[in-house]
Amino acid sequence: MNPRASGLHWLRLLTPVVAVALAFVTVAIGLQLAGADPVHAFERMASAALGSPFALSTTVVKTLPRLVAALGIALALRAGLWNIGAEGQLYVGAIAATGAALFLPRFPFPLLLLAGMFASMVAGGLYAALPGVLRARRGVSEVITSLMLVYVAIQLTNYLVEGPWLLPGTTFPASPIVPPESRLPLLVPHTLLNAGAVVAILAVALTWIMMARSTFGLQLRAVGGNERAARASGVPVARTIVLAMVASGAMAGLAGGIEVLGTRGRLIEGFSVGYGFEAIAIALLGRLQPLGITLAALLFGALDAAGAGLQTASSGVPSAIVQITSALAVVYVLVGLGLIQRADRRRSAREAIAAAHAMPVARGATVPSGDGGAG
Repeated sequence: MNPRASGLHWLRLLTPVVAVALAFVTVAIGLQLAGADPVHAFERMASAALGSPFALSTTVVKTLPRLVAALGIALALRAGLWNIGAEGQLYVGAIAATGAALFLPRFPFPLLLLAGMFASMVAGGLYAALPGVLRARRGVSEVITSLMLVYVAIQLTNYLVEGPWLLPGTTFPASPIVPPESRLPLLVPHTLLNAGAVVAILAVALTWIMMARSTFGLQLRAVGGNERAARASGVPVARTIVLAMVASGAMAGLAGGIEVLGTRGRLIEGFSVGYGFEAIAIALLGRLQPLGITLAALLFGALDAAGAGLQTASSGVPSAIVQITSALAVVYVLVGLGLIQRADRRRSAREAIAAAHAMPVARGATVPSGDGGAG
């Protein structure tokens, strides 16, 4: 490999790490200028996110919906599609999981649980199929259609938990608690860690297989790289676009199912704090790689847990610094990747110019004849 190209490759790998470090440094400088002790603030954040088994389980639980939804975002982005509507797909997945758990016959565990998880994936996939079909067949931007469908899903959820699914006597709009047969069991007693973590690990493995070891993954990269060239080479572009959106929505729907059947045990108004939107930032921070997305999701989950800890600890440190930290990390990684792409284009241009200059020399070079030395 060209040494310059190898250097750019390592820069791409290290960019997310450097971006996160710069985000924390920037926040530390801001806290120092505001008169707060950054060391104390980071200690409080670390304690809230990692300081005990319960705190660690809180971090993992807050990571799960972000991780699974971000895997779906990465699948769509591999095909050059911006699935901005993962938040809506997450909501309809939660609705479907709740409906399956409440209204299907009381199948024994784990059949009812599997039915709920499957329903969440089907609902999310079908909800994402609509913008996928419009994009593939009519050229309608999936950004607009998927985003508009977010508000439909949220309002549908509000209608259900405020109306037909409202549990009488509750102080906050919520459905009845789902039956135990449909719940993701706890993995560690006296913590929040549930079997949704196992589902998330399986989702990471499945996403890696689809991206790196399947024909579908090759088609995603072909369509995302150059849609016209992919069509010319025989790739079914329209079908790949629709399937990419369906797979992306199914992952987001599964994230909603995990949240309902694992963490909360019921459908609650406003249960998502923007998991679907944060998933976009997590996928970008993880550079669309399953392992990188897992680490980025853990960072966001830890920051969320840290923010909750700062709110309850009365430490004098504003909990808003966790949102600032995560936002800065995404900004820095985008800036870094943009600079690397610019350097890569310059390197490619220099190599093309050097090759062009070398061509006349090659044409003018004389090839010795076979009898040149005979005389």
